[in-house]
Amino acid sequence: MIQSIINALDKPDREYAPLPFWFLNDELTDKEIIRQLTDFCEKGICGVVLHPRIGVPESIPYLSDRFMHHIRVAVETASALGMVIVLYDEAMYPSGSAHGLVVKENPKYASQAIILTDDADEGHLIVSLSNGRHIVQVNSGGTIRGIHFGEDDGEINAPAAADLLSQDAVDSFIRLTHKRYYDVVGDYFGSTIIGFFTDEPSVLGRCSRRNCHPWTWGFEEDFVRAGGVLAELEALFSGEENDSTRLYQTMIFQRELDIYYASLHRFCTEHGIALMGHPHRGDDIECERFFDIPGQDMVLRWIAPEKDPLGTPESAQGKCSSDAARISGKRRNSTECFGVCVRDNIPWYFTGADMKWYIDYLGVRGVNLFIPHAFYYSVAGKRKDERPPDVGPNNIWWPYYSRIADYMKRISYIMTDSQNEARVCVMCKNRDMRIERVKQLYQNQVEFNYLPYADFDSSMVQNGRLTVNRNTYQYVYCDDRDSVSGVQHIRDVADLDYRDLYTDHPCPDLRVTRLKKSGVRMMFLTNEGDHPIHTTAAIDGETTLIAYDLWRGEYWHGESCVCGGRTCFSLALEARESILYLLDDTGDFPALPEKERVYVPVEFSLTAHDKQNYVKTYEGILHIDHPAHDEIWLQVQADEMVECFIGGRFVDVSMWNTHRFRLSGNLQPGENKITLRVTGNAANRFTAHRIAYGLQSKASANDLS
Repeated sequence: MIQSIINALDKPDREYAPLPFWFLNDELTDKEIIRQLTDFCEKGICGVVLHPRIGVPESIPYLSDRFMHHIRVAVETASALGMVIVLYDEAMYPSGSAHGLVVKENPKYASQAIILTDDADEGHLIVSLSNGRHIVQVNSGGTIRGIHFGEDDGEINAPAAADLLSQDAVDSFIRLTHKRYYDVVGDYFGSTIIGFFTDEPSVLGRCSRRNCHPWTWGFEEDFVRAGGVLAELEALFSGEENDSTRLYQTMIFQRELDIYYASLHRFCTEHGIALMGHPHRGDDIECERFFDIPGQDMVLRWIAPEKDPLGTPESAQGKCSSDAARISGKRRNSTECFGVCVRDNIPWYFTGADMKWYIDYLGVRGVNLFIPHAFYYSVAGKRKDERPPDVGPNNIWWPYYSRIADYMKRISYIMTDSQNEARVCVMCKNRDMRIERVKQLYQNQVEFNYLPYADFDSSMVQNGRLTVNRNTYQYVYCDDRDSVSGVQHIRDVADLDYRDLYTDHPCPDLRVTRLKKSGVRMMFLTNEGDHPIHTTAAIDGETTLIAYDLWRGEYWHGESCVCGGRTCFSLALEARESILYLLDDTGDFPALPEKERVYVPVEFSLTAHDKQNYVKTYEGILHIDHPAHDEIWLQVQADEMVECFIGGRFVDVSMWNTHRFRLSGNLQPGENKITLRVTGNAANRFTAHRIAYGLQSKASANDLS
């Protein structure tokens, strides 16, 4: 079975390809739609999310016949190319309003809120208070971002947000949007079209009035019937809590689940496609049960390599969606990734090193469907400034994007149809995923899975183990020991007598996930820090290791030894590096040892500078007497993307430091001209900022012998 897994990794299947947002943001033409989709397909992109985006001209109204014609062309083209399509359910986001058409159909369908006011006539009176003030119901004033210029946040034509707590309003949204798509491209549902993407639905909408709280028509009757006291809701406006505010929060959240998410899920199920997308926040785990492909959204560099990647609620990203899928037995989970994850608040300043870090961050947490944000149909005019960067066709790495796509495919493959071997279960609540507690588990290489209290049932505990779907846990972390009884509780990592990976010194930036796929045990490791990790590592039990480099698509027999009932090995991971280990318990898989690399010294000189395209070209001469040496390598420090050529022949491309190139197989006896082309960050092209680029120093070396 190891060989079958390696074969699948060598040529990863199209099923596991990333599905980028494709920003449809300009004058659409059939010719350009076909051209771009064909280009995507050639780069290893086997599907897209059709995302209407700001910049669409007013001559193409949302959901109009012309708009739907272009959607049909995109779907037909994708079908001919063997690609898949995910439909996006809004114009632009947050979802639920059909570009304001829901409110235009009935003004009472506008997003509703309650406010505290001195004027009882300011809205629909909910309750008058003893202090002379009043709680009244009003339109929240919330809007969404539209697809035409002039419809963005704060602009006069921003479409009105709909009431996601109203069944009638949500039914209108589904009829106007989902049914419209089905009428036009329904013959592709369940084949080329695999899902509908709903995007961070917001009950109040964006830019709502200050200090208001969600409401809907007639909610006061339901609230009182459930035991709530309307007057006690005054505490909402001062941030205090009481029995009524807690009941209110529970009921509002449950109504959003029962009306918005359940209605969308029902439509998708009835029409043979998946509900995809993500809820409003990165720790909204209880919303995920309605998604056929649970998802999250990693944006705005809230998580980043230069920050504490484990210290905020958003650090639940990755684990939230993957564990939600594990709880319910769903094959795939997704993350919309890279959106506005720019450095130093400079638009477009997003690097290949950043992209690799985010992919690893999500992959080691179990994400198996990557949704890059975004590929731009057009970067003309203001379009290039709308939530950049384009991480696809308008960025410097596009000619080599198949390398990036293959890496995401390989991670997605190992994380799909595999069983996570975590032994610790962390009980959590929606928007309370025990971030501070799980930090120590990450930093001590202890795998864990989340389980919301709302999904727990006492029947899951048998014979001292907690079993959720196919996952069985020996230990449970929870606040209330009585809430989950019959299984061993822990308070912190010190209560555990094992590690999923032992190291000879603390490695707080080392992440590990343990898996079993097709009967083969695997271990995926990533370096989440900015410094190299060098340690002696060990795992319980006796086995041999087959190492697989998911970026290069290469494998070798990892050197290890057995000591004290553990398999010990030397682990070295540079910044941005990852490694997959396949555990060969029979010890008879035919893999060769890794060849020792010999790095050669080369002096480079700048020979050309294309200032228009931000490319510097360097040349150097390498003299080789014995080019048949097994592993001759070159390494350089450079910003940002480096292409290597020998005698004018392309060798390889590298997208982050340290840049390393295998020269073996390309060298001739005598002098070899080595050319390096260094391309600067896309921020140089699309902004007024100038990001330094070029070689940083001479190649480091150790002598050939």
